[in-house]
Amino acid sequence: MIASLLVVMLASEGVTTVGAVHAVGAALQQDPPAQATSGKKQKKKAKKLAADAPSPDEIDDPDSDGPPDIGGPGFGVVWKQHPSIRFGDAFRLDFEARLQEDAHGSYRGAPGLNCPNQVLPTTCLFQLHRNRVGVKGNFFKKIDYEVERELTEQELSDKDILLGYTPKSQWKDVNVNIKYMKKAQIQVGKFKVPFGLDELTSVSHNDFVYRSLGANYINPGRDIGGMVHGSYFKHGLTYAAGVFRHDGGNARSKKVQGGDQTVAARITAAPFRRVGLAGNIDVGTALTVSSLSDDPYLPNGLRGRTILTQDTFFQPVYVKGHRKRWEADVDWTAGPASARAEYTWVADGRVQQGLGDENLPDARARSWYVAGTWILTGERKRRPLRADGEFLQGGFGAVEVVGRYERLWFDSAGGTEVGTPSRTPRAANILPSGDRALTLGVNWALNRWIKLQFNGIREHVEDSQRNPISGGGAFWSQVTRLQLVL
Repeated sequence: MIASLLVVMLASEGVTTVGAVHAVGAALQQDPPAQATSGKKQKKKAKKLAADAPSPDEIDDPDSDGPPDIGGPGFGVVWKQHPSIRFGDAFRLDFEARLQEDAHGSYRGAPGLNCPNQVLPTTCLFQLHRNRVGVKGNFFKKIDYEVERELTEQELSDKDILLGYTPKSQWKDVNVNIKYMKKAQIQVGKFKVPFGLDELTSVSHNDFVYRSLGANYINPGRDIGGMVHGSYFKHGLTYAAGVFRHDGGNARSKKVQGGDQTVAARITAAPFRRVGLAGNIDVGTALTVSSLSDDPYLPNGLRGRTILTQDTFFQPVYVKGHRKRWEADVDWTAGPASARAEYTWVADGRVQQGLGDENLPDARARSWYVAGTWILTGERKRRPLRADGEFLQGGFGAVEVVGRYERLWFDSAGGTEVGTPSRTPRAANILPSGDRALTLGVNWALNRWIKLQFNGIREHVEDSQRNPISGGGAFWSQVTRLQLVL
């Protein structure tokens, strides 16, 4: 607790990251002296305790009754993962915070990196990417609740509202989960639509600074709805199925309204658990079906943008009918190594969207990625990344190298049989446009609270007219993230 508070206070006073880390180490070293027993046993015990202590963003087993309460059956205030108020088994309230600050750069004059509210275009080298606080807990270990809000304001101007732009909600997860029947739990409120391995991985657990292009732009994200979910065979088989008000926040923007009522389902399995293969292999698949309206006067289709610089390489097209999504994924871990792959397919109906109100071929979006990680310091691969020996506490932390190659692209079904390819939003044959990206990086988990991430990203936009680089070449971006979780 002292270490976490110290980082926040030092950051507010302008102390550098390195200085804050040394201060955290000094605070952590102020533990009571050990008893005069065997030195080797004490060191091994301390290392084991550090490895076993849960991270603030570590997720409880959804099939368990929750972590044991600390401090007896009555009222108590404790700090294990988070500052927590508890009253025996009857009530639990945890306070959480996640802070992520980025230092980034890309090609000269990238408009997506300009500082807001500046008279002249000025590149911002630093960004408070996330500043979230929240509470979560349970009643009688049978009803879980969670409320999380983003404090970084993104308000619209009066001009934006007149232009028909829609605001983005600052409320993230606001829901309750009823688990009287562990194999058929009921979740209601605002939470993530069960679709996509990368999208469903918490951003504080992610192996990369940014999620994949497919997760960011064609996966649903969070929405308001209800879902039934559960697991069998000790997580050897899991399922989730629900109905949601819309098709998630990723499909919406200031200019795009997104889809309407959505039905979603996801299933995962560990089919090779008893085969004796090296490591653990989980496979998953999911689908969604959403209603699409052409009520907004602006195009209501999906869009494509680059990772850091937010350059648009595919503009939304006019759609109506249904949006169908399908994805398949595989996740493998073995010792310090891991690998992931995912493929996503989306088709948007375009009923009566031609210039003469004729039906057009479906607008189509597809994405895939393959990713791998290796922990150089030898820890077992977990998410979040955990250090067996914390920095300045007899260890160096956990150091991990990561890599990912991906593609996101858009076109229409039917190919050249339906006319000349065009970039217009009512084209029968949509001109294909996509982005290929290679991300290489290093993650350094100093302790349970602090993680540093370093990513280099090479992107190539396939449509030369929408490529931000003259001549249609590739470009590099760099980002360093400091993450603090409490």
